[in-house]
Amino acid sequence: MHRMKIGLVAAVVLFVFTVGVYTVVTHELRDATVRSVESDVSRAQRMHGDIQRLEGFEFANLVAGLARRPAVVAVFSKPDENGRRQAAFEQCEQLNGFLQTGGAHKADIVSIIDAEGKVVARDLNVNAMVGEDLRAKYPAVATALRGEAVKDIWTLANRMTRVAVAPVVQPDGTIRGALLVGYVVTARDAQAKRDLLGTEVAYFHNGKVHTSSFVSEGTGENAKEDGNKTQALNQILFQSTDAWGQQALQKGTASEVFHLSLDGREFVAVAAPLHGNAFDKTSGVVTLSSVSDALDPVSSVGEKVAGFGVLAILVMLGAVVLTSQRFGKPLDKIELGVAEIINGNIDYQFKPVGPDFEGLSNGLNVMLARLLGREEPNEDEPEEEQDETSRWRSDQMLVEEGSGSAAAGPEAAALSQESEPVYYTRIFNEYVAALKSQGKPTKGITVQAFTAKLRLIEGGLKQKWKCRMIRFKVNAQGEQATLKPIPIN
Repeated sequence: MHRMKIGLVAAVVLFVFTVGVYTVVTHELRDATVRSVESDVSRAQRMHGDIQRLEGFEFANLVAGLARRPAVVAVFSKPDENGRRQAAFEQCEQLNGFLQTGGAHKADIVSIIDAEGKVVARDLNVNAMVGEDLRAKYPAVATALRGEAVKDIWTLANRMTRVAVAPVVQPDGTIRGALLVGYVVTARDAQAKRDLLGTEVAYFHNGKVHTSSFVSEGTGENAKEDGNKTQALNQILFQSTDAWGQQALQKGTASEVFHLSLDGREFVAVAAPLHGNAFDKTSGVVTLSSVSDALDPVSSVGEKVAGFGVLAILVMLGAVVLTSQRFGKPLDKIELGVAEIINGNIDYQFKPVGPDFEGLSNGLNVMLARLLGREEPNEDEPEEEQDETSRWRSDQMLVEEGSGSAAAGPEAAALSQESEPVYYTRIFNEYVAALKSQGKPTKGITVQAFTAKLRLIEGGLKQKWKCRMIRFKVNAQGEQATLKPIPIN
């Protein structure tokens, strides 16, 4: 397991690095994305203001042109009230049909007003609104009756309506009345502005959001407004602590960029007064864009960074495991061989454990052969062809059991005085002679190997019996040549 520590440490470092890269990348991308969305919303608000002024000017000029039509002027030449009403109704219907040409929407109201500001007639119903005094309600009518075409925002039938009022003037310059054309501001209008500006759009008037470009279902002509988001936006603009819509109207200019949440999605928005109106100061527009939608690709980038990091960690751990299998297992086998030799198996031969450690195995075998005085291994000779039955092996050395009591007397004294080189040479010769006398194999036995094995046995018995030294005597009686240990203090 300790060989895996380097790989595990590297995995932890790579994990920390991945987390760091993920945090930095996503944080920077998020900040850049939010700034970009805020910039887009502000730019869309400015563009909407410019477009609104141009549209208001164009709308007022259109209605002024319609008011100059001879048929419209001729309405006031009718001698009786019923005649004027019927003629006015017919002209309103014709004008609304004209306004629908070229794919334009039908106006929600077309009305002819007399010089006193009262309704002569309107489209759809010849008797509707007859005699209603619009000049008393709307200053724009009085302005038109003074000879100036204007555009304004009114509330008609509880709906936000953009209107244009233009004077109806006789050839001699006498102002006989005015022509009124109005369009209810709808979700379709907001959606058209959304497609033009690239941001969501909502219109508010008189303290209420009337419509927005948010869509709940459908597309194109079949798109349905998302009333839930419209109502939630209304609460934020006029009923929250900041009341961004009310602030923009009071200042008469666009608000700062603010953040809001709609249906669990984060948006940035800017509220501003609706420009191009002659008198109305309660209308405004909000341009807003979803930060959450813009940040979805950032999350995707973060997921890819995290995915690559995890993949790199897995690949690295896989490489560590494969490396451990290639190098660790052969090393474990070599360690086991070394342990075998330490534990007394001096006949142990290191087997090939893989191409990476083949040289090491051969080197260890050669080293053991030279230290123990035996023949060096022949790499060219197949292992199965080597005759092991006729060779002496160290595990064939039989040691008799002893009592562990220290020996005394002349024999023990003589053994203790004998020098090690003389002792080991003598005991080796006696042992070989005993093997030969019994017809046992002696091929492969060397002084070095015999001495090494004997020293290992001595060390174990000295520790067991707590004596100063161990000497052996060769016992050739019976069918086996054995070694009798003699403990000496």
